[in-house]
Amino acid sequence: LNVLLRVSSTMSNSPYILVLDCDMYCNDSNSARQAMCFYVDPRTPSSLGWVQFPQKFHNISGTDIYDSQLRTTWAIYWPGFDGLQGPVISGTNFYIRRKALFGFDIDDGSVPKDIRDCFGSSNEFIKSISQNDKSSAIKSRDISPVLLEEAHFVASCTYEKGTIWGDKVGFRYDSVVEDAMTGAYLQHKGWRSAYLNPARPQFLGTATANLDELLVQGIRWNAGLLEIGLSKYCPLIYRPSRMQFLHKLATTWISLFPIEFLSIWCFAIIPPLCFVYGIPLYPKVSNMELSTHFPNVVSYRPPIAIR
Repeated sequence: LNVLLRVSSTMSNSPYILVLDCDMYCNDSNSARQAMCFYVDPRTPSSLGWVQFPQKFHNISGTDIYDSQLRTTWAIYWPGFDGLQGPVISGTNFYIRRKALFGFDIDDGSVPKDIRDCFGSSNEFIKSISQNDKSSAIKSRDISPVLLEEAHFVASCTYEKGTIWGDKVGFRYDSVVEDAMTGAYLQHKGWRSAYLNPARPQFLGTATANLDELLVQGIRWNAGLLEIGLSKYCPLIYRPSRMQFLHKLATTWISLFPIEFLSIWCFAIIPPLCFVYGIPLYPKVSNMELSTHFPNVVSYRPPIAIR
């Protein structure tokens, strides 16, 4: 993604970027217009960094016993996050502001002073950054050899050496769930997001169709989220941060969501074991303390109004 980010900066430098996974496709050409409505609305704060669409799939079975379509996430969790600072980046289906990924100061839009140490030594790329998200779209089909050479240069394997790409600029390299890590980092810097879930799916993709695929994907997601929640990048303790306190709690809960299996295991294992071995889970009615108050509870009758 960072390579594509640099190449697109040298070629067109569009202010906004659509990010899609390789297994997703656009199902409605109006998605760009709907996202731009957020950006051009004068009531929208300038801190809006990206507009997130839900992931919808074309190969969901009638039963969907593994919940491959992630119904609770798109229908419950993300609308709740939208009432705070918005959901974190969800892998795909989002329009993001280019300068949000370039480490611009959210208050004045200033570029970091040591710009070459941050972004690399490409003159064309530095020039695109200094234009501060002003589009320079290619108007003809002919591409100059110099521009093509610069595009190859910024896409080279050694370009990021000695820079802060993947650390403070672009998409993060610290986690296998780089989308969630990048989204949380941007929200720590003060950026917000918006969640848009129209009736017609704007994007469609391919969901996991069997248990093997689900386990592989689930292990990667849960391991990455837990890695964030148990590290110094935990939203609740990360500093410095401009994230709202309630949003910190919600994002931390999402990152620690994988360990909820412990409580599920307790509910699934402890009651049957207690039943087998005759261990009471709840106090017996014959206990002295309960037997003292129980008759009062049983004999209580609500007052009846007499007209």
